[in-house]
Amino acid sequence: MSFRTTCVAIAVGSVLASPLLTSAQNRIASDSASTTPPTLTVDYPSDRSGVLIRSSEWISIPSEVPAKYHLKRRFAPVFTYGIAPAGAVSMYEGLHARAQIVPGRPVICICHMASLPGNPALVRLHPKNGFRELDSGKLHIGGKIAKAQEDDLIPIKVLQPESTVWLVEPQQALPTGEYALMLGTQNMSIFPITVAPASPSSAAPARQ
Repeated sequence: MSFRTTCVAIAVGSVLASPLLTSAQNRIASDSASTTPPTLTVDYPSDRSGVLIRSSEWISIPSEVPAKYHLKRRFAPVFTYGIAPAGAVSMYEGLHARAQIVPGRPVICICHMASLPGNPALVRLHPKNGFRELDSGKLHIGGKIAKAQEDDLIPIKVLQPESTVWLVEPQQALPTGEYALMLGTQNMSIFPITVAPASPSSAAPARQ
């Protein structure tokens, strides 16, 4: 094939490929334009600070720190000079949290805080032997960095209606169980909640 023929072939190929690339780019742009960010409208407290959750009224969620830890694969870092991580499980005392709601889509307000140590995350806890456990992912011996496993992360929507307020809502209704808000998955101080079955004396259901 001559040099002239080769150049013509390349030029024809470029012309034929251009509409395909343009079509794909247009489709992506169209999809992005048609995607409307989720809206979350709720009257959050203007005169309270801290982490609150909406039930029949806004109630505070006290923070908790782990009562203890235990490690999975605890000997791996020893034989690998600390390179291989051991799986850390953070254990919070008691089977249930003090803040309790009924099943639904609760709205959590991180109200009037100057800043956050990390992005909000909602995680699932696992009751076991008198504790609520969080499999906090990988923890190096001698270090304090822990990270929530993806399997225990609940998909959420986060909106910031003002500079010091964040609203957090799960994308799906939460069934009964143990959960916690984390302000960054490397901070093992949590804000736990219990989603309990509805009863006549329980708080009003969260938004479905």
